Amino acid sequence: MNFFSSRIGRYLVSQTFFGVFVAFAAVTSTILLVDLVEQFRDVGGNIQLSLADAVLLTLMRAPSLIEQTMPFIVLAGTMIATLRLNQTSQLVAMRASGVSAWRFVLPAGVLAFLIGIAVVTLLNPLGSTLYGQSELRAAELEAQNREMPMRNGVWIRQGDENGQVVIHAAAIQPNGARLTDADFMFFEEQAGALKFARRVHAELAELRPGFWQLTNLVEGAAGEQPIPQESLAIPTSLHPSELLDRFSNPESLSFWQLPAFIAETEAAGLAPVRYEMKWQGLLAYPLMLVAMALLGAVFSLRLQRLGQMAQWGATGVAFGLVLFFMSQMSAAFAAAQAVPPVIAAWSAPLTGVFAALAVLAFLEDG
Repeated sequence: MNFFSSRIGRYLVSQTFFGVFVAFAAVTSTILLVDLVEQFRDVGGNIQLSLADAVLLTLMRAPSLIEQTMPFIVLAGTMIATLRLNQTSQLVAMRASGVSAWRFVLPAGVLAFLIGIAVVTLLNPLGSTLYGQSELRAAELEAQNREMPMRNGVWIRQGDENGQVVIHAAAIQPNGARLTDADFMFFEEQAGALKFARRVHAELAELRPGFWQLTNLVEGAAGEQPIPQESLAIPTSLHPSELLDRFSNPESLSFWQLPAFIAETEAAGLAPVRYEMKWQGLLAYPLMLVAMALLGAVFSLRLQRLGQMAQWGATGVAFGLVLFFMSQMSAAFAAAQAVPPVIAAWSAPLTGVFAALAVLAFLEDG
């Protein structure tokens, strides 16, 4: 802590922060421009999308995009800061005054850790909320432009050779097994065409193995009086895990919502692997930023007079890309239940930190 209260410590922190800010501005403007083009291609491919609507959708997705690219922002920012100090011979002067390389990388690591905490606790909840709203807004725009009324809620279809059942519900509970305020519309196969047969409205519909259990319902058919019932079972081939994967996107759940969601899903007898992976990934997120910061600083410490600065910088970027693909591959293994989510989420950050410390030890003490 004495180092951070010193003039050199504060100066290194300010330089690192400036480098991260420059990288943040450059990377963020680029990804937002790319996402704006993607909005015109994806959403605009189905409807006539205006520039204002495309900008709104992009801005709503911006926090999630920033969260995903922040590791590369930190990597680039620390490299920018360290290279500036190196090119102006400030690192040489600091080394001559007795400041070791370990202290050069310490401000970058601490700043990256604080940024990681801020992203996980503040930016992630905002991004999760806006991401869900952007998906809803895109669906609303498509419905309006096609002159079709949009009815919010959950839509499900199931069927067999005898007909189909179209299900609409006001909401689906987090565990994916319960629908509230649900309508079951039955269509029967008659003369090669589907014709409406009856409708059932239930306050609660719980998906159990092989059937829907409806509670407090009203059943009615065409030309008949509605009949209230306390309960009714409707056969189905759907499984709760299918609804969980279809309607509960991990990106729409924030850091603060995930623990309760995982507990409720496990209580329902499901395996929330994707959500456990998301939770562990957020817990490991600050350490991932630390790993990127250390890699960016370590591979930029080589004195300019020794040459090969470009090769060392390219090596640092390559290490960062390897860490990113390692984390993605680990997530895929966790989704396939080949490895536990905790190992998949923490392996890449720990590998990056240990690799950076090993290179630093070699450069400084080897």
